Amino acid sequence: MSSDHVPATIGSRGIQIRSAEDLWRFSQIVAKSELCPKDYIGKPEKVAVAIEFGLELGLNPLAALQNIAVINGRPSIWGDAALAMCVASSHWVHEAFEESMDYDDAGNPLAAHCVVQRRGCKPIKRTFTMADARRAGLANRETWKTYPARMLQMRARAWALRDAFPDVLKGLRISEEEQDLADVATTETTVVAIGRRADELAERILEDSGNGKSNAEGEEDSGDLFAVSERVAGGDPA
Repeated sequence: MSSDHVPATIGSRGIQIRSAEDLWRFSQIVAKSELCPKDYIGKPEKVAVAIEFGLELGLNPLAALQNIAVINGRPSIWGDAALAMCVASSHWVHEAFEESMDYDDAGNPLAAHCVVQRRGCKPIKRTFTMADARRAGLANRETWKTYPARMLQMRARAWALRDAFPDVLKGLRISEEEQDLADVATTETTVVAIGRRADELAERILEDSGNGKSNAEGEEDSGDLFAVSERVAGGDPA
């Protein structure tokens, strides 16, 4: 340690990171803690990057770890934290903020609306509907069936905040939105892999038929198709 190093201190907003050495030492402590988010346990390098990212956004170290999630290889921020960051901005117009929900006669949510305003600009209103969710292939997912109103709310909020405050969010997506995109990517990868494997099996069946081979081998290959789908869905290479 250099003689001019000023050690980290504890302030009103938690620990104050003053150097890369402070960041690395603190990250090692956090990575060993039971309070560390599970995605970061035993991974001080990831802890350090998340904290650094949070500092750039104005979040203290522990708030960064709780509110920044890496989904599908990209950092994102949970919707409540994104709102808190925008509210703390000097450009936020408190009087303009409004979130509302439309329901049908049975009490089922139909659409969520979010209105935000940047000081000196016109209000921005964004809406996300269940029809949008169905078109995007979201409505039949478990989280959407269990918490439809909350998911609609987060989508409308994400669009409004990202459009009005891109400088505050630094281009980050909202985690609830990024999770849906990650699920879509997994599904699409599985479908492509299954389709490719099906074409390969079809060619082999035609070749085997021409060579007079028995169907027993073909039946065994058909089972491979489902094995491929399970491996891809679980993240293993096809």
